Amino acid sequence: MKKLITCFACLALITAGALHSQTGRGKIRGVVMDVETGQPIPGVTVKMFMPSLNVFFQPSPVTDNEGRWSANFLRTGMWTLEFDKVGYAPQTISFAVRYDPSAMKEVLTVALRMIKGLVVKDVVASEAKKADQLLQEKKYPEARAVLEKIIAGNPEAYILYKNIGNSYFAEENYEEAIKAYLKVYDKTPDRADVMAAIANSYNNMGAKDEAAAWYGKLKVGDVQDIDTAFNAGVCLYNAGSTAEALLYFKKSVEIDPSFADGYYQLGMASVAQNQTAEALDAFKKFLELAPDSPQAPTAKSIMEALTKK
Repeated sequence: MKKLITCFACLALITAGALHSQTGRGKIRGVVMDVETGQPIPGVTVKMFMPSLNVFFQPSPVTDNEGRWSANFLRTGMWTLEFDKVGYAPQTISFAVRYDPSAMKEVLTVALRMIKGLVVKDVVASEAKKADQLLQEKKYPEARAVLEKIIAGNPEAYILYKNIGNSYFAEENYEEAIKAYLKVYDKTPDRADVMAAIANSYNNMGAKDEAAAWYGKLKVGDVQDIDTAFNAGVCLYNAGSTAEALLYFKKSVEIDPSFADGYYQLGMASVAQNQTAEALDAFKKFLELAPDSPQAPTAKSIMEALTKK
């Protein structure tokens, strides 16, 4: 069975964890295709991170000449997968790894979109890989130096400003991150991953109005990573855009049906939209998943009030 995902979501920022913690009995098999031609893409790096354990899977799988890749002995649970190759818009998704023989037969098919007008020279690709390795080693200033040198000699490689932005984001220097992301957005304003990166930067620096405005530029269907979906929902909800927030909370639990916080916020947004049945269903699921949560009494009180109407 194949699962096709053609989103252009925010590039997740990941940090390395203890490598021994990544081991388990799960497995992922996948293939990466060109969204327009349907042809396999070799040389795509698949960076894998498990947020719940702060685990970074190493070495990162790389697609072969048929666009295929695999990762074995994974912990079960939600993983963040980042697909990256110079010349293509990067993509990040969330994927639930299960120890289930039928699930392990599935092939995760991801489609990347080539960036028009960008000719990737061998030297650019080689230096970009060097910078990527430095980023994984958290040598952010060194990585930026390599990337800035590439761009200075190859202005058409402006997409690498995204990587520069990611390095600043990792250092929590969100103002500089936004400046770098905007250099990509100005040339490719349709890239959802860049819009999400800008929104996340504003959100993390506490500029909620600006964050809500940028999250509002996204299309729910373009988002496939749970962090962006949930953060967008919370930010839009707090900004009073409850209808839009509700869609993102629905997306978050669609990505991860065991995401308790997503169901709680979905319940709250449903109440705000006077969707009583939907709110009751969401709170019920939340209580099933997290009966001891600090929000459990609130959920129970709201459910009681709704059933008395």
